[in-house]
Amino acid sequence: MPSDNFQTKDGLTLYTEYALPQGDPKAVILLVHGYGEHSGRYQHVIARLVSGGYAVYTLDHRGHGKSEGVRAYCDYMGQFVEDLKVYFDHMKAAQPGKKRFVLGHSMGALISLSFTERYQSEIDALAISGAPVNADANVSPALVWVGKVLTRLTPKLHLLPASGPGILSRDPEIDIAWDNDPLTNKKPMRVRLGVELNNMARDVRDHLADLRLPILIMHGSEDKLVNPSGSQLAYDKVSSTDKTLKLYPGMRHEIMNEIGKEAVLDEIVTWLDQHV
Repeated sequence: MPSDNFQTKDGLTLYTEYALPQGDPKAVILLVHGYGEHSGRYQHVIARLVSGGYAVYTLDHRGHGKSEGVRAYCDYMGQFVEDLKVYFDHMKAAQPGKKRFVLGHSMGALISLSFTERYQSEIDALAISGAPVNADANVSPALVWVGKVLTRLTPKLHLLPASGPGILSRDPEIDIAWDNDPLTNKKPMRVRLGVELNNMARDVRDHLADLRLPILIMHGSEDKLVNPSGSQLAYDKVSSTDKTLKLYPGMRHEIMNEIGKEAVLDEIVTWLDQHV
């Protein structure tokens, strides 16, 4: 896939890729990956979207994958949104006149929600998977308090434990691939990122009612990493008249890497087709 790296406002070089279908694209999709991973884990997703006639643009967040920055870290979550806007504007310029969709997973889904709440007028539809809308509700009050103290003292400290085997998917090959991938983050989450993730979750919840664009909300019913209650809350609170909540029975956190992922990807493409 071609790359068109760009610099952030604070001087980091972020890795990006794009893929184009044969012929004129139906629309353009901005794909937003999750915490500790990178865009390279979505090659099969991109291939399915491109085969469906879509142009796909994606990036590695700062501190992730092939992008520069302290590994799996941010000063504040809004930096991810600011980076995304720079690349989004580049995508718009490269694909003028095309409908623009956003597809985000996990932390990338939360970033996508925050991004869309800010720039809804520039986006035609949003699809999210495994969004941690209730991220702070999944953490004990004591740990939240400790995080608030430590983020002032040692913000880069690795504190929150990493996920264990079988959390991402029922497919054991996903764990093997994660462990063998030099670009995935295997250390516990840093204090600052954890605190900022909770802050963004609260802010996103406060503005869900502002969302009026078509939205597809997906979650694995057996997700032990991110509680599906957040997706239900998002569905209940958004003001969109065109909204869909899809809970996949038995699936865990990464529905696009699950056993049966082909059906998930087909349903995403079908939903996108309905909004071109």
